[in-house]
Amino acid sequence: MRTRIISFVTVVAILMVIGCKNKKATYVDMSAANACGVGCDTLVFLPNNPIDVKILNQQCANTFAWQSFIALTWPSSPVEAGQPDRSKTIKDWGKPGDLTPMALGTYKSAENIFTKHKPTRWGSNLDQIMDTNPDDNISHREVADFSKFDDDKEVVNELFQASGGTSWLTDQNGKLIWYEIKVNHTEFDYISTNELYNPVKQNAMAENGGIWLPNGAIEIKAAWRVIADADYEKLKDRYKIITAWVPQNVEVKSRTDVTLSDYKETKLGLVGLHIIQKTPSMPQFHWATFEHADLAPEKQIKESKIDWLLYNPEKYNEKPNQTPIVGTDPIDQPVQVIKEHEATIGLDAKVLNKFVHERIAELSPKSVFQYYHLVDSQWPSSAVSDTDNETFTPLKDGGKTPMIMTNVTMETYVQKISCLDCHVGAGINHTKDGQEYASDYSFIFGMAQEQDSTITISNKKAKTLK
Repeated sequence: MRTRIISFVTVVAILMVIGCKNKKATYVDMSAANACGVGCDTLVFLPNNPIDVKILNQQCANTFAWQSFIALTWPSSPVEAGQPDRSKTIKDWGKPGDLTPMALGTYKSAENIFTKHKPTRWGSNLDQIMDTNPDDNISHREVADFSKFDDDKEVVNELFQASGGTSWLTDQNGKLIWYEIKVNHTEFDYISTNELYNPVKQNAMAENGGIWLPNGAIEIKAAWRVIADADYEKLKDRYKIITAWVPQNVEVKSRTDVTLSDYKETKLGLVGLHIIQKTPSMPQFHWATFEHADLAPEKQIKESKIDWLLYNPEKYNEKPNQTPIVGTDPIDQPVQVIKEHEATIGLDAKVLNKFVHERIAELSPKSVFQYYHLVDSQWPSSAVSDTDNETFTPLKDGGKTPMIMTNVTMETYVQKISCLDCHVGAGINHTKDGQEYASDYSFIFGMAQEQDSTITISNKKAKTLK
């Protein structure tokens, strides 16, 4: 049986290679080499997560980004967390109406790692995550992990953007955009083995050589829109949709004082995705960001055939991208958003997106991923090794390229910056002589909590961040 499976995958690999070295007559204005980059790795429609780029340039970085996206959004293995289901083919990738998790969906949530207790083992809740009711195709995700909300359900409970301040985002339907941060097994194993969920262990490691993630460590941040049951049939062909337990009532007093209650299983559509990965040639990480096509226009327009999620043409005179004010703006008040000029899709990314979308149309024309595009990818043009980097924040940016790269769903109000502008300042809340120890460009280490030997489980339905 194993031999047959390997043989099948080999055949699929031959058939599904995008073939950046092969030119198709249907591609009018470009060759595959122009799209993917001369000398770059061949891009394939298989769940093969890339290890590194062959050449440090924009085209190879973009090809790396799309290969990562394909691998991480592939249907998840039902038996191994964080891994793709290799029995699936390109026809299953982005299949409309398929609510089963993607490979990244079975990564470990940062909030389930940095708790007051040692995190549960990798994949401990996989059976619950993969348990899909065949009658309604809804995944009932009861988990054993202890979240900081003391709840026994898996929830998408990240409310705020990473830009600082109290920056929530409400779409034109009056529904909040929700966020989650997850890490792959490589990063989880590093954190768990070194007990870095414990601030005491973090401090000791920072003082003795520093916290430096291993090559292959991956973090993702996903942004999700709420999809009402009445809209599901209309949108299932256009969005990658999952289900998760989401609070229906949200009260915000400040960024650190938020009450979430009345959790219900809700359909969510993927609207934005950050993928960062550390590689041998990119110790400052490879940063890629993807957006859904229907989010916002690039300028104020009066009319549009697109049903924008974050923009209302009838309010074209309203000043866009204004941060909601706590105590003044209701949580359900839509935010008028445009994609600012500086944050538009990179030129090389546009070429590659066109090529990839044409290939999707040929290989899997119903895939919802034809409606997602790479905004850009950021990489270090003058990479700095860990041993030559700083102990304290800010870390070196390694010659960040390009200078600006943001996602309209995650940096809505600060679109003229880049990932590394913020992440050079990632630290562990431990200082020496007024300087903060760095944590290798990752902010999740700042979530570490003092450990509690007592374990309690509560089924309360109201939670308060304090």
